[in-house]
Amino acid sequence: MFVRGVRIILASIQNVLSLSAQSWDTSLTLPGCETVVRSGEYVWVFSYDRRTAIGDTHVRGHLFRFRGSQAVPFLWEVTPAPGLWRPFGLACRDSFIWFAHGAGERPTEVWRFQWSGEQLESPKVWRHPAFVSLQAIQPTHNHRFYVANDRKGSARWHLVAGFFIRRVRSSLFLCEDDTCRKVGDRIPYAAGLAYLPQERTLVVSVAFRKALWIYQEVGEPVQLQYIRKVRLPGHPDNLTLVSDSVLWVVCHRRLMAWARSLAFGGHRSRWLIAEVRLLPNGQYAVRSLYKAPRGYATASMALPIGEYIYVGSVFEPTLLRLTAKGTIPDDALPTSIKSFLEPTQP
Repeated sequence: MFVRGVRIILASIQNVLSLSAQSWDTSLTLPGCETVVRSGEYVWVFSYDRRTAIGDTHVRGHLFRFRGSQAVPFLWEVTPAPGLWRPFGLACRDSFIWFAHGAGERPTEVWRFQWSGEQLESPKVWRHPAFVSLQAIQPTHNHRFYVANDRKGSARWHLVAGFFIRRVRSSLFLCEDDTCRKVGDRIPYAAGLAYLPQERTLVVSVAFRKALWIYQEVGEPVQLQYIRKVRLPGHPDNLTLVSDSVLWVVCHRRLMAWARSLAFGGHRSRWLIAEVRLLPNGQYAVRSLYKAPRGYATASMALPIGEYIYVGSVFEPTLLRLTAKGTIPDDALPTSIKSFLEPTQP
């Protein structure tokens, strides 16, 4: 226990030194915001201090909502109660919020709450005997969503070993109303999901293949048919749907450095933000938008909103944020950011 405590302290000091040397805005003290989602101009984050949770099993996750375009946003805690929340993944659609939760380190349930404008209400829970360790959630309708179910071991060394031999496999489940069924299997670690409604396609970030796998919905009941893969400049984590035809994905250069960070924290994985654009001819164009400085924090996903880009991280003590203008190419800025940055006429 003493050795574990020393390791946590040293990792925290390393984080502080690393953060102070960079140009990021790190004023939002929200540890462990792995997934960052938006609803209009608002941002939702589930803060869960996984580093502290290594030695304290009673650490609880806290759900916050704030206006993402504000320079100094007011954090409004809206954590659903009761519950000792250990959240993994977060998704938002209309007035509904989804997240995965479990009694231990492995999330085995999907929870959905409805936002009333003041608080979260009407909880609904999905459970399935095959849910072992849920990773990512992607709603397509208010009563329908996809979820990725991955590794079979709870020990941290098992995750690192699985990454080393690249044997962690994921399955995909489609949940509709009260039922969940498997629609995809044997994916080399599905780290993130995104759904393109006009094409009825599910995009899966495949961590071990440096690629996105594209699936088409076919048949009734719906099954997933593999269409193609899109190569990436690194190992992908979570996906952000910026528009109907544009995705942002955080990619890691080295698989083992990313695995150590996921398992233990305090280690650095060099990463970048890549844009994946669906072209009119059905092809996909990929380009790098931003490369993080050496030795900076391990990231999980990037979300543009207002004039900022928010970057989630599994272990960092703050929610990272940078100014979009001048950081990524102007033609990559979403329309919402462009209109926000353009000066108004007198």
